[in-house]
Amino acid sequence: MTSIPKALLLTSLLVCSTSFAQSDVREQFNQNYRAYQQAVEAREDYDSIEKYAKLSYQQGRVVFGEQTENTANLAINYAKAIAFNDKEEALNLVSGAIAILKQVHGNNAIELIDTYMLKVDWLLPSKDLTAREYVVKALDIAQHHNNKLLESKIYFEAAKVFNRVGDYTRVKRYLTHADEINQKHLPKDAVHRLTVDLWVAELLAARKQNSGAVEKLHSIIEVFDEKLEFDHPIELVAHSRLVGLYEKLGKREQATQHCIAIAKMKPWQDDIEQTPLYRIEPIYPTRAARARKEGWVDLEFTVTPEGFVEDITVLDKEHGEMFVKNSIKALKDWRYAPKFVDGEAVSAKTSVRLAFKMGR
Repeated sequence: MTSIPKALLLTSLLVCSTSFAQSDVREQFNQNYRAYQQAVEAREDYDSIEKYAKLSYQQGRVVFGEQTENTANLAINYAKAIAFNDKEEALNLVSGAIAILKQVHGNNAIELIDTYMLKVDWLLPSKDLTAREYVVKALDIAQHHNNKLLESKIYFEAAKVFNRVGDYTRVKRYLTHADEINQKHLPKDAVHRLTVDLWVAELLAARKQNSGAVEKLHSIIEVFDEKLEFDHPIELVAHSRLVGLYEKLGKREQATQHCIAIAKMKPWQDDIEQTPLYRIEPIYPTRAARARKEGWVDLEFTVTPEGFVEDITVLDKEHGEMFVKNSIKALKDWRYAPKFVDGEAVSAKTSVRLAFKMGR
């Protein structure tokens, strides 16, 4: 593999130690640990990261000693490097690190939370129910320290992990707990609270509770309008979600307000294909499906100052007229952020390719 997932992050820098082994082992460790850091930061292939993580861990045990926090952190780094290919060994390494951290910091140490959540992440895909137990362990630590922000963050991280495996009942439960904590203990403009608000809105929309989702999204936008004097990706997403919700509800004028708001935040770029805020996929023509024909249609069109699509023309196509009619029909319902010139929304040309591919 050549790409490195965002979850693969460097464990915090090693704690300083005054007792080192012989200088040659220490120098080898320093070189390999630097190489490991550089490989992760450069997002190199897994082989390089695993190689240097393993060497750093092996040599670090000699340099720092078996039962030290530094060795625990090196074990976690190595576990992250091999988790994709050897989940069992990665879990064993993390279990060993947990034992060391407990010995160093105690059973209620905040330093344990990240390792517990790693276990949750790695256990869930195999439907291992002990994953839930590690969520509880992490929450117990946050509650022991009476840290409401940390407690909310644990619920939120757990919700994201369970969302990846499709356990939506538990996602709803964790998000609800995080939301309740946020409303009681965090200010409205806390970034974590606003992030959770987005997820709650998504959950409400998925459950067809559209009025609740709209209310939640508007509350996010109000925070930015009243308390924050800068554009933020969270606000942009909230406007975008409202475009989609209002379109689904048939409230096109309300959707327009948010198309324009997005245009003010994210300027139009003539040299790239514009991204629709709301789109409907074209229906695969029955005749093409029966013949197992695939193709595409390139369309040019005007985005109006209100973000509607008009004046659609065909630039090019593959396999004749078969896909054109349904492409145009779908595109007419798309919404875009309009182009702004000198503070005013104006009409602008853009284009898109709609591809028709049979399921494999």
